Amino acid sequence: MSLDFATNLVDVDLIPRGKGPPLDLFARWRRDDPVHWNPPPAAGSYVSRMAGTTMEKGFWVLTRYEDVEAVSRDQDLFSSWLGSPIIWDYSGEALELQRAGMMGMEHDRHLRTKRLVTPVFSPKVLRDLEPAIERVAKEIVDKVASAGRCEFVFDVASRLPVYTFCRLLGVPDADRELIFELGNGAADTENGDSDHQQVVARLMEYATNLAAEKAANPDDSMMSKVVNGEVDGDRLSPTEVAMFFVLLSIAGHETTRSTAVHFIRLMTEHPDQYALLRSDPERYLPNAIDETLRFSPPVIKFRRTATRDTRIGAQDIKSGDKIYLSYPAANRDPEVFADPDRFDIMRKNASQHLSFGVGPHFCLGARLASMQLRHLLLQVINRIPDFRIGGDVTYLRSIWFSAIMNMPLEFTPEKP
Repeated sequence: MSLDFATNLVDVDLIPRGKGPPLDLFARWRRDDPVHWNPPPAAGSYVSRMAGTTMEKGFWVLTRYEDVEAVSRDQDLFSSWLGSPIIWDYSGEALELQRAGMMGMEHDRHLRTKRLVTPVFSPKVLRDLEPAIERVAKEIVDKVASAGRCEFVFDVASRLPVYTFCRLLGVPDADRELIFELGNGAADTENGDSDHQQVVARLMEYATNLAAEKAANPDDSMMSKVVNGEVDGDRLSPTEVAMFFVLLSIAGHETTRSTAVHFIRLMTEHPDQYALLRSDPERYLPNAIDETLRFSPPVIKFRRTATRDTRIGAQDIKSGDKIYLSYPAANRDPEVFADPDRFDIMRKNASQHLSFGVGPHFCLGARLASMQLRHLLLQVINRIPDFRIGGDVTYLRSIWFSAIMNMPLEFTPEKP
């Protein structure tokens, strides 16, 4: 696919057409125009009608690792609250709803809220959870291993993140399929065939009801701790609690699922790396997961807004300007990653990827995601090792996620 400097990143078909982010274009921008101006789409375009928002303002696209990292760390100068962490133009109630989520909170409130929820991701909690994650990973592969084929995205990759999310939040087992359905719908932010607002509203309604149950009957779940916990005498509002639930239903589901899918895809595309991995999975898998996150990050971008006039590199930035943090571009910066377009599970600095973010908004669930991926992928590698893609691969129409929605696999059936 031929792309030029005029390519607009708010084209929802850009990733499906290219089977991933426009990496060649990002490389040219990084070399020749590292703080690149992306104008708003033409009036009446598809994206500008999405979810009751507009896209009337263009934005600056950052493609260098050092710029993405520096802007991510400086919440005083580059705010995720001022205009939300999402690249669309929000206002009124829609903006306030974004600000109720952890990613869009005012900086001091975000730090206080993080102190409330961070203990839920402590090493002890994860150690206690790990046996259940390992068991469920085995059960998931049990259901497909003897068949010789599966649709990997929803038969395998989606299942463990949903189970883990429900287990952590205290969602009853009977509601797991409902959360599975709603979490997928909430992540599908730009598909005109779905009513995204209605899906999010249903998730918030569910979260509100669950919060009321945890307030009346506290337990050891994350939802109970968030509802009943205090930091400096302050509690989260009902809307903030509901948005916390929505955030985790998307972030904890979509990103882990997509990384598992990209991992399998990349192993089929790089058989030499897969052969190395199979020679000692326990040794090579952790770094192979990091290299997958570097090479094919599931989250394409987040936004910051300049709080005052400043400069990024040689470019003047005005107060109120939107900044687009491109993780696929930063993760391929040759100033940080030697031979960045080579997929190398032995890469020594693979863990320096920015796919989990950096700074105040570094992903709280990064260690949990890595644990889930390790157990699920070990089951796949050890039990259906000769997997191959057996049909068309379909990408999500999105300017936010690089996600595969359908990937059929074939393999030798596991013997009873």
